[in-house]
This record gives sequence, C-alpha cells and structure tokens, in this order.
Amino acid sequence: MRELSVYIHIPFCKSKCNYCNFYSRPLSELKPVRGSAVFKQYAGLLIKEIEITSEKYSLESSHINSVYFGGGTPSVMSVYFFRDLMGYIEKNFKIAGDAEITVEINPESGGLEKLYALKSLGVNRLSIGAQSFNNAALKTAGRIHNKNDIYNAVNNAKKAGFKNISLDLIIGLPGQTKDIFYSDAKSIPGLEPAHISAYMLSVEKGTKFYEIRKKRKIKGFAFTPEEKIAEYYEILCRILNEKGYKHYEISNFAKNGYESRHNINYWNRGEYLGLGPSASSFLKLEDGKEIRKTNVPNLKKYMQNISKKFYGCGNDNKDSERNNDDFIEILTEKDKINEEMFLSLRTASGINAKRLSELAGQEVYRKVINKFIKEGLMENFKDDIKLTHKGMLLSSEIFARIMV
Repeated sequence: MRELSVYIHIPFCKSKCNYCNFYSRPLSELKPVRGSAVFKQYAGLLIKEIEITSEKYSLESSHINSVYFGGGTPSVMSVYFFRDLMGYIEKNFKIAGDAEITVEINPESGGLEKLYALKSLGVNRLSIGAQSFNNAALKTAGRIHNKNDIYNAVNNAKKAGFKNISLDLIIGLPGQTKDIFYSDAKSIPGLEPAHISAYMLSVEKGTKFYEIRKKRKIKGFAFTPEEKIAEYYEILCRILNEKGYKHYEISNFAKNGYESRHNINYWNRGEYLGLGPSASSFLKLEDGKEIRKTNVPNLKKYMQNISKKFYGCGNDNKDSERNNDDFIEILTEKDKINEEMFLSLRTASGINAKRLSELAGQEVYRKVINKFIKEGLMENFKDDIKLTHKGMLLSSEIFARIMV
C-alpha cells in the first residue's frame, strides 16, 4: 500500500516576522472584503488541488500516516477550515488510526476554545512557535507574543487534552546574549513539551533581517556571531540531554516516542504531498521516476493555476519543467544518492558505513569520511556513520565535501 504524508501550507499570518523567509501574506496586506473571500475560498482550492494531484499521480488509495498544517500561521484560520480539510482527507484517503495530525500555532492565538475544537477534529499534535522567552528578543524578531503568551498557550494545550506538544526555539536572535539564551534553554524544558525544535538563525534573502544586515550598522542592533551561535547550540544540547530529551536530528529533540513522524518521513525519503502556494511534493512514479513538485510561491497565481487546471482551462504538460510558475524536477540518480546521504546524516541514526561507502565512493570514504572521523566531526558507531555535535554545527560544509 502506498504511504503518504500530507503538508498543507497556510499562507496567512498576523504579521511577518523579521527572520521569516517562508511564503506568507500578512493579514494587513489583504483588503477586508477580499481577505474574507480568500479565506472562504482557500479550503476549496486545497481540495481541488488534492483532486487534481491525486488523479494525475494515482494517489487515491494512499495510506496517510501524517498531516501537517504549517505556514504562515495556521491558527489564524477558522475551525471550519480545518473541519472541511480533514473531512475531505478522511473521505478520500485511508488515514492510519494512529496518524500524527499537527497544527502550528502562535502563542498569542492559542486560545482554549480553538484548541478544544482542533482536538475534537482529530488534531493530536501542536507545534507552538515560542522562539524565545525574552520579551526584548521577541520584539527584535518581530514576534507579536510575549513570554506569558507562551505559558498560556502551553497550559491551554494541556487543558484541551494535548500530550504531544512541540515548542520551537531560535538560536542566535539579535541581542540574544549568553545569559538570555541560557535562560531560554532552561525555561523550555520547564514547560515539559514532548518535543523541541531548535533552529540556528540563518539570515535569508527576502527577510527584514537581510535588509538590516545589508545596511551593516544600525544603532543598538547587533547580529549574534556564528561562534556564539555554536556555543549556544552546545549549551542547549547539554541541557536537553540532562532533561531526558533525545537529540534525534540536527535541530530536533524529543522525549521517547514523541519524535516527529512527519519529519522522519522527509528524512527517510518517504513520499509526501504538499498543498498550497510554495508547498513541495515528493512523489515516486510507476515508471521508476522520482519527482519534486513545488507550487508557485504566490497566492494569486496559485489560485489562478488551480482554477485553470480544475476547470480544464490551462495547459498541463507533465513533462514540462515549468508550468504556470509551478516547478517540477525529475530527480537524477546523482540527486537520489546525495539526498540519501545528507538526509540520513542529519539524523542521530546516521547511515550504515558500507552503504555510505557505496554512495559516496570508496575514494571519498577513505580520504574524506575518515578525515572527518579523525577530526571529531563524525564517528563510526556499530558500523553506522554519524555526525558528532561538532559535526552538526558544520553539517553544510561536510555535506558539500561528500556530495557526488
């Protein structure tokens, strides 16, 4: 039976955070009447996309192991939106009885009534975007919640019956001193989340932080140096290890049994269907080909594309690499090899040494991998090659050296 994860992108948020490079539209940019209409139409467009993609790639009988509502800010959507989407997915796919159903929420929108409603619809995992427990750091990041909102959201989640709660933390926000980060690292386990995602700040093009960095010097504003971010990461790893969290992937920690099944499917190169503007899918076709399909990162164009395809008004050549600004890539054998290596090495399980030698080539294994082991960036544990903590900090450079 074909197994599939589903990712649903919500391209709306109350305000755009200064570090965010995911596609989203702040509600302030949507005119009241137009915005209301878009909200009502959006669930219908996603359903149409499911119909189009399911028919084209024969996904109808797929077994769904996880559904993930990400964004943007999914919690700005009404309960009816989640009801309609989950109802359609349950009707048209075979959802596993223990499927992991996740919704991302921002702390300020974690009201008890909405959380009760989400729980009643089958949502069993929440991902709460805490990012920091320091109000000044949150303000600098462009977040609209404060420390108390985080505690309220977690308490409400527990009252609503959620046991699988994940908290996000950002390492290296501007103005995040060692004392501030140490306080963050100590605060997060105190809320007893089942899962923690901790991302090292990367200043990406298209973000407000990127524009600020281009200006170089702004009074009272300083980015955290990379060596400090590395130090903070080591602090967090040590604290979470002491509190019983398993460091199962570069940026992810979990209590036993609460690892994110949705993300593990990504790292295992399992198939997934991405819905909404900017969302990506990874699908394995009957002819042996593997494709990545990424929707256009533009809400208006996405809406036009889905309407055209659904009503048969547009050209839809599946062999074309680019179609109405959607992008389809057919993976080469080299792509598959590289993905297996770097996705496996992101995880605590690593990759079998013999398999890595086959993928990277014996010469690379002998010269490069062994060099990384001697330098303490990798380790060979029971015939599995893994990144050390030091190696995780330099993962991008390591992957670049071993890619074929």
